[in-house]
Amino acid sequence: MDYEMEELFPIVSRLSKKYTHNESTSVTYERAQELLAAVLYCLEECYQEQGVVPVRKAMSAEEQYQAGVRLLTQKVTEIASIFNVLSERFEDFGVCCLHDTVQKGIPKFLERYDVQFCPQDTILTLDYPVLTDWSRYTGADAVYVYLCAIQKEQQFLQRFDREYVLSVLHKYNIEYREMFDNLCSVVLGNTVGHLAIQKPLGAQGFQEADYLRLTEVFRGKSVTEITDMVRQFIRGMVRQLYENDMELAEYLCNDAKNLAVRIDTAVCYGQLDKIFLL
Repeated sequence: MDYEMEELFPIVSRLSKKYTHNESTSVTYERAQELLAAVLYCLEECYQEQGVVPVRKAMSAEEQYQAGVRLLTQKVTEIASIFNVLSERFEDFGVCCLHDTVQKGIPKFLERYDVQFCPQDTILTLDYPVLTDWSRYTGADAVYVYLCAIQKEQQFLQRFDREYVLSVLHKYNIEYREMFDNLCSVVLGNTVGHLAIQKPLGAQGFQEADYLRLTEVFRGKSVTEITDMVRQFIRGMVRQLYENDMELAEYLCNDAKNLAVRIDTAVCYGQLDKIFLL
């Protein structure tokens, strides 16, 4: 997406005047850079929505900028809507990082986000790790992708009894309340163990015989083969328990490679009980 400076200057100039409350178009170099970045961010938003060819042919830079502002404003509204729905049943299982990032962080973002002068600012560090790589995004785009990931995780976790999840987390890390690990990954890893040996999810507690069977299932497999197996287990579970919600399946499958590496290592060192917990 290439623009000539003369296309962007009128937009940045107008923003500068607004920023100084119509007193001047003169701002510091740093602020001018931020305002230019704000304009480019809005233009990119329009480009991502409509594609570069139809945008460049049908719309001026000013029109693209205004379209980008509208799209970002709509995205912030969607973030607020998702957060409001999430808050009705949100469960952090006592994990401080998850609670603070979502319950404290998202309202702070909604309060401080500036579509006009600094839409590229994510504001939050989003410390709780999710299974989606949102690192290439900033601003409202980052928070939207991140919150959609949280929404999927809550959908997955709410299928399980709260006390069961707490038991799994406690067995994973006795100080789980202070951990920075992804809850979904911990519970999913445990669930994969049940699925691998067709052990009912309600049948809690892996016995020595279960670990022997799990060892046989995964022994001699490459990480790639285990990854494929984990993906199959996840998709089968989603078909059975989540009405074949493929968006949820694809989200959970983002953790398949990570789980496969952990399983492969655990098989080598006889430590499957570190993954398949309960």
